[in-house]
Amino acid sequence: MAAIAVLGRLLAGLCLLGWGAADVGTPPAPPPPLPCTLLGPGERGMLPGAVSQRPALLRFWGGPETPPNPDTSQDQDPDMTFDVTAALSVFTITPDLGGSPGAALELHCAFAAPPGPFALEWRHQDRGAGRVLLTYDSATSRVPKATPGVQLLLGTTEGGVREVTLRLAPLAVAHQGTYICSIFLPHGQGQQLLRVRILEPPKVTLHPTPLVVAPGMTAELWCDTSGYFPLDVEVRWQRRASGSGTPLPLGDTVTETWTSGHRRGPDGTFSRSSGIRLVPTRPHHHGDVYTCVVTHAAVTNPLRVRVQLEVAGATGPWLEDVAGLCLVAFVLCGLCRWLSPAPPCLDQEHKKTQ
Repeated sequence: MAAIAVLGRLLAGLCLLGWGAADVGTPPAPPPPLPCTLLGPGERGMLPGAVSQRPALLRFWGGPETPPNPDTSQDQDPDMTFDVTAALSVFTITPDLGGSPGAALELHCAFAAPPGPFALEWRHQDRGAGRVLLTYDSATSRVPKATPGVQLLLGTTEGGVREVTLRLAPLAVAHQGTYICSIFLPHGQGQQLLRVRILEPPKVTLHPTPLVVAPGMTAELWCDTSGYFPLDVEVRWQRRASGSGTPLPLGDTVTETWTSGHRRGPDGTFSRSSGIRLVPTRPHHHGDVYTCVVTHAAVTNPLRVRVQLEVAGATGPWLEDVAGLCLVAFVLCGLCRWLSPAPPCLDQEHKKTQ
């Protein structure tokens, strides 16, 4: 029986090596029972051909709080059943996160294991480079290493699952990458990977505004996008008719377009500019609406900034304006006649009559 017990522990250990950490989500469900064969010494010991073989069944537990799989011994009729308890299960409910610079972000990590001391390590990796952000030793309740801007949030759920969440604040572009939550126990270790993506939408400005151009003159229109992350951004132009909003061919009034390269700011975000040059304006160009459309991963719908072209002198005054000007002119004329003295020639004519 001692040999059988040793062999059972060996089989359990081999199964544990293949089931250590969950990839994502909640604690993993234990695998189904595994039929196997238990080898033992026969009547002639362990000589070839004398080894006994007995059907057996391995049943897996998901941890101290998880009941075993239903007994299927009646279907498989094993001589012996071994219950195997998973020593460590590491998991997360936030495998893929996105955040904006300046905000706080919590990277959830938890594990299920028998009660006892453990050690923790949080590591950050990006573009082939890695560094340890935080370490913790539960035996001494000490944090031997913690980089600025990180905080460890410890907790225990009702089922005995221990949480070792990492809080990043304030979030920065440099925090993008892969995070590894590693748990070390006296009898083994496990880890969980998490991905953090930094998303910062662009700020879009259009100039000059207002866009007033004299007839026969050309103009340049600039669209600036700044403060965005990640790098990929798309900038395009649209032209529409005033009032109806009917799309118009951009090439009819645009002679040249250009886009600058990406520029990186001190905070790690990017910016770039796009411009167009217009043909010499004509009165029928008055009211055309030019729109800068920006697409980026941090925004669900494209950002749109527009300006309306005004051709100087293309429209005359309204009827109300004309009537108002005539009224002002009439009043001024009457006022001048009342204040001004009579012409000298008129005075002499009056005297002669007398």
